[in-house]
Amino acid sequence: MKYTIIGDWYDCCDLSSTFAVVAEGRNFQEAKAKAAEAALKHFPHRAEGEEGETEETFWGGDNGAYIVAAFEGDLGAQAVEAATFEMIA
Repeated sequence: MKYTIIGDWYDCCDLSSTFAVVAEGRNFQEAKAKAAEAALKHFPHRAEGEEGETEETFWGGDNGAYIVAAFEGDLGAQAVEAATFEMIA
């Protein structure tokens, strides 16, 4: 099943965009892990250094993000039209 996950950062020192990821998984937890992987690929500086995040710590980590909203299905096209965030995957 596909999920559209909208995330934002706990720490905005680098002005990274709020973002949306369409991720597929057998369940929401698997899709959430794939969304973290996609976000870290798109924002690699979030994984660098001592304070860097991993896929396991991304959601909720000090240098990571939190989920603003999550929806079942691929809402990527509608989300891009209606919001001011970056579609990354």
